[in-house]
Amino acid sequence: MVITEQVRVQSACVIGGVITVGIARFSYTPMLPEMVDGIGLTESVAGFLAAANYAGYLCGALIVSFLHCISFKVALYKCSLFVAAITTLGMAVTVNEEIWYLMRFLSGLSAAGGVLLGGGLLMHWLRENKAKPELGIFFSSLGIGIVLTAVTAEMIKTSFSWDQQWLIYGLLASVLIIPVLFWFPSFGHLVKTTGSVNIQTKPSRLFFVILQSAYFCAGFGYVVTATFLVAIVEMLSGLEGQGWAVWLWVGIAAAPGCWLWDLYARKAGLWSALLLAYLVNAASVALLLIEQSQWTVYSSAVLYGFSFIGIVSMTLSMMGRLYPSNPSKPMSHLTFSYGMAQVIAPALVGVLAQKSGSFSEGLSITLAILGVGTVLLVCASILLKRSSAVLSINSAS
Repeated sequence: MVITEQVRVQSACVIGGVITVGIARFSYTPMLPEMVDGIGLTESVAGFLAAANYAGYLCGALIVSFLHCISFKVALYKCSLFVAAITTLGMAVTVNEEIWYLMRFLSGLSAAGGVLLGGGLLMHWLRENKAKPELGIFFSSLGIGIVLTAVTAEMIKTSFSWDQQWLIYGLLASVLIIPVLFWFPSFGHLVKTTGSVNIQTKPSRLFFVILQSAYFCAGFGYVVTATFLVAIVEMLSGLEGQGWAVWLWVGIAAAPGCWLWDLYARKAGLWSALLLAYLVNAASVALLLIEQSQWTVYSSAVLYGFSFIGIVSMTLSMMGRLYPSNPSKPMSHLTFSYGMAQVIAPALVGVLAQKSGSFSEGLSITLAILGVGTVLLVCASILLKRSSAVLSINSAS
């Protein structure tokens, strides 16, 4: 079978996402109980380590928003791959918390490079090569990464200490860099082009602020589960040792999530699909509060994995439709708000969990914030429809 250039390029970008987010970021989730058992890591430190990671992602998003040179983006993207592997390996060589914070911060920077630079460069390549500019396959890297870390966690947790497990994740990331370097295009033959796009209905500033606030709430809901789900499972009586399996189901649900949400959005409309994704995400948190049984935990994991990936992919796709002349700018602003939530939430929930000995209070706050985000999303939808109607009336007259 002949592998086309498009398949190689898309595969390289997907593997890059697996390295920078799937391993460098998501391996931390199944590693939490291992570090708690191995060195007595507290909930508050765990939360602050997660916050440091997202602070790095936030800074990375800001840096990416100012980049314009394609060749520099390519170089920085490849650098992100090596930083992801090095910082994952670095978690194994020390128990110094300050160094850990630095490692997680740099890992967050690499994640921004893998997602934002990787996705942007892939979109650029697809457009230049007359292919469909869709990123559904690319975002599947998040689900694939979760599945990979979950399976790896189960394979190594009984035979290796916590620091050796970090080394294994780092070595895995290092090996995966090889096909990316071979398959990723140089972009040397592509020249940046500029052009104007006729925008008939430009969204208002108020609309964007409301949507950005809704996306902040979604980021809060995403990161709390992403950071603490395995730790929550391992604390439940009768579910000890099943954290990896629950995390695996998150990845299994997330991997095809983008494609399934795209199919639903084509029939029901993008706004209806996005609203449903918010509601499903809130339901995943509510299940953990209602009853923490095996059925509810696994159901929550599936709903969470399926919904968070849909929220991200559909929201960013919406920016391409609403701001076709320069979608990268609103995308970076939304990513900034999403990242802010990911800095605040784990630190807050981690401190609350350490004081109370339970994650219930943090989950309740998360559910409330997701509820606010859902209301804000509806408000943004109504505001956009009204502004579009007014513009249509004015243009007709």
